[in-house]
Amino acid sequence: MSESTAPPTPAPATGPTSRRDRALAPDVARGLVLLGIAVANVPFLLWGREVGLLFKPVTDAPADPWVNAAVALLADNRSYPLFALLFGYGLTQILSREHARGTEWRGVRRLLVSRNLWLIAFGAAHGVLLFFGDILGAYGLLGLALVLLIRVSGKVLAIVGWISFGVLAITGFAEGLTGLIGKAGGVEAGLVAFSSPGADTYLLATLQRALEWSLGLLAIPFGGFGLLAPMILGMWAARRRMLEEPARHRRALGLMAGIGVPVSLLGALPMSLALLGVWEPGILGEPFIAMLHVVTGAIGGAGYVALIALIVGGAGTGGPISRLFAALGQRSLSGYLTQSVVFLILFAPYTLGLGGVVSVAEATQIAVLTWLGTLIIAGVLGAVDKPGPAEWLYRRIVYRRRPALPAPAPEVPR
Repeated sequence: MSESTAPPTPAPATGPTSRRDRALAPDVARGLVLLGIAVANVPFLLWGREVGLLFKPVTDAPADPWVNAAVALLADNRSYPLFALLFGYGLTQILSREHARGTEWRGVRRLLVSRNLWLIAFGAAHGVLLFFGDILGAYGLLGLALVLLIRVSGKVLAIVGWISFGVLAITGFAEGLTGLIGKAGGVEAGLVAFSSPGADTYLLATLQRALEWSLGLLAIPFGGFGLLAPMILGMWAARRRMLEEPARHRRALGLMAGIGVPVSLLGALPMSLALLGVWEPGILGEPFIAMLHVVTGAIGGAGYVALIALIVGGAGTGGPISRLFAALGQRSLSGYLTQSVVFLILFAPYTLGLGGVVSVAEATQIAVLTWLGTLIIAGVLGAVDKPGPAEWLYRRIVYRRRPALPAPAPEVPR
């Protein structure tokens, strides 16, 4: 009698989660925080000025101190930690999704490593061609470290998280010292770390950006290690599905928002008042208020994410405003890169040259309008269910033309 053999079980297909199956709160948060990133980045593109606190240009425009103070209160050292938290959350979501589909750890690890390596590649292109302050490369490099941590126990995760939080505090103090050194040396010393925005030609700017981006990436194992703290917090939250199921975690989210948002505002207040000229922190005080600003910004990032989750919820499509922000959040890579393209065209000396003439307030208005433009474009793309161009390319490379698969409701280890 012939023995029949069952066909081998095919390996589960790996693919990105389709846009309609994504949790709402993380995407809304990503869409909103792109505004903070835009207004935080744009002062770095104003060239030929002396820089002061937080490396902001010193000008005579009457509105600039108020704008600087507002951005320092709400966006500076707050937007990137918030995005870092969502980055860690997203990586853990990928692990849970792939395990629910039956993918073995080896396959998941290969996917996560590939995503992060390609993110570094995208960051290199962005940092060299468009904006020296690229964060994609840093996230990709730190994402490789997260692959090593993504399956460790909660205790180990907490230990690494607290260590990196300490590094974050030291980094903030060092930033304050760097600002003092820049001011002591005058205009040229203050701008030496960011010479590419004022370069006369695109070729020269590209060479300078290549050096600036490379040095920034090499510094990640030291100062950038502090960004692991919000990323690890995001991993911890994702293990509990806090943003997918905010109703079940309402008390914890309420505590995070109730503590994080006030701490962020109070911690930024000394820096904001100093930027307004209400008080002078002095040589000894500046590094400490810089450290306070950085540390409370990381805490505030978690608080703002929790607040957004409580407002918009985790399931369903949300209202029209939430859907609009989520559309940009789903296309956050395209939105982020578009900001740099617009800023390069408007501010560089070899293009329209506005970076040498506009005030901080005027540049901030341009940044807000740029964000609004990306929000509208993302809304149109969302209405026709099309990805952003950067997301399309990134997913095509990482997933090698595999289609997006609906996300199951995995049981995440707690």
